[in-house]
Amino acid sequence: MKNSEIPQVNWNDLESNRDQFLSDLRYALSECGFLVLTNAPGLGDAFQQRAFTEVRGFFDAPMDVKKTAHISNTPYFRGYTLPTPADRGHGQVIENFQYGFEQDPICAHDDESQPIHKRLFIGPNTWPETDSMPGFRPVIEELTDVYHRLTHLLGELIVESLGEDVSEFRRYFDYDEPYLAASLNHNFSMEVFSEEARELVRKSYDKFESKNVGAHIDGPPFVALLINDRPGLQVVAGEGRWVNAPITCRTAPGNYSVPVIPGSVIVNTGGTLMHLSEGRYSATLHRVNTTLIPEGETRISMPYFLLPKMEGDLIPFGKAEITETGAAGYNAGRDRGANACVNRMGTFPQVTRRWWEEEFAALSEQQKEEVEAETRAAFRLAAERGTRFRKNKASSVE
Repeated sequence: MKNSEIPQVNWNDLESNRDQFLSDLRYALSECGFLVLTNAPGLGDAFQQRAFTEVRGFFDAPMDVKKTAHISNTPYFRGYTLPTPADRGHGQVIENFQYGFEQDPICAHDDESQPIHKRLFIGPNTWPETDSMPGFRPVIEELTDVYHRLTHLLGELIVESLGEDVSEFRRYFDYDEPYLAASLNHNFSMEVFSEEARELVRKSYDKFESKNVGAHIDGPPFVALLINDRPGLQVVAGEGRWVNAPITCRTAPGNYSVPVIPGSVIVNTGGTLMHLSEGRYSATLHRVNTTLIPEGETRISMPYFLLPKMEGDLIPFGKAEITETGAAGYNAGRDRGANACVNRMGTFPQVTRRWWEEEFAALSEQQKEEVEAETRAAFRLAAERGTRFRKNKASSVE
């Protein structure tokens, strides 16, 4: 792998050369934490073109239509969020649509006889109330099914690549009763910022680490899948530098600064995999760089996050118990369901203020400490990976 690339893994190798597939998967996740899965099943170019057309149609709809699906209408963190203000000092302006599996609630959201994660993550989607986009909901439900199948197939292969029994994956991921969070993201380019603000945004992205540009790891998920149609996603890979991710679907003419790999999906490791693998596969810092989105255009991405069962401890693959804080900064006894819920509450305060204010106040401090521990662990593992990468590079030159 060059330090300017995210490694590619070809799904078709599963049938023609399984050992090669597992070797490539192992290398990508241990040395980068991200990969581009080419020939991804169910995500061919024709389907991605249709999905991006429908999603852009939703974001291009009048605001009064989009607001009928506003995320604060229900306590389940499903629906539309308005664009973030360009003057709030962050490097991104983004609107999005959150969704999940269409499910009936198991109880009222404030029924404390049930764990908070069952009250927050299980519920219906909030769809726009309009007849003007009949294809929007069907294509998102189809995408959900495609992503769901792929995450479980890939999850078992990831466990196999670690040399562990695939039954270890099934301990934490129930195909029929999954937990997930999925999103449609619409990022705006630099033109939405004032001239003065643009310079500040550029300076923020010039730094390796800046609190203003949304750099983060995905803590709760095992893996995340993502398709996108414009440049912007960056990953810390190789020698520990920011590198650009490719586009999985071209929906506009012109030359972009990154490769276009039709029919692919970008995969990254989350904090859960980092812990379960005891740091062999570490979560990777990533961000969306607004300066890379072509001026006058916008960027659509569709991430899908596979979450583990939320009851009990996450015991690393092949182990019987947790004996101490592991490589991922995880310790025993954590309320992972509450952690995942607080993650949602902090991301979407408009829902929290209406439905979950007391719960967020009670739980947020503990969750903050856990996120910081996981992030420190990810930085440490990334530094180790960078050192290993440089040594390997030097050895190959010799």
